[in-house]
Amino acid sequence: MSVWWWVLVWVVLVLAAAGVLAVLGLGLWRKAMALLGELSTASDRFAEISTKLDQVAEAGQSRDREPAVFTDPLELRQERFLARRANSGRRGGKR
Repeated sequence: MSVWWWVLVWVVLVLAAAGVLAVLGLGLWRKAMALLGELSTASDRFAEISTKLDQVAEAGQSRDREPAVFTDPLELRQERFLARRANSGRRGGKR
């Protein structure tokens, strides 16, 4: 075999390797674009959820009461009793 055959073999091998790398790169590019699209969707959903959580937090803070953890247990029992009595009065006394 002459030297030109070896050059031809190496040219074919390099072109085949370049083709394989191009196919792999194209697949990677498509996956990256799909991932960015999903990240965009996730970001939009996170913004919506964050807004709703802020609204819930504001509604929770609008109460003028302190958290029940720090309240006297006797006061909580009395409030619960009064709330139940008020609810039972609305239902006609049935339980």
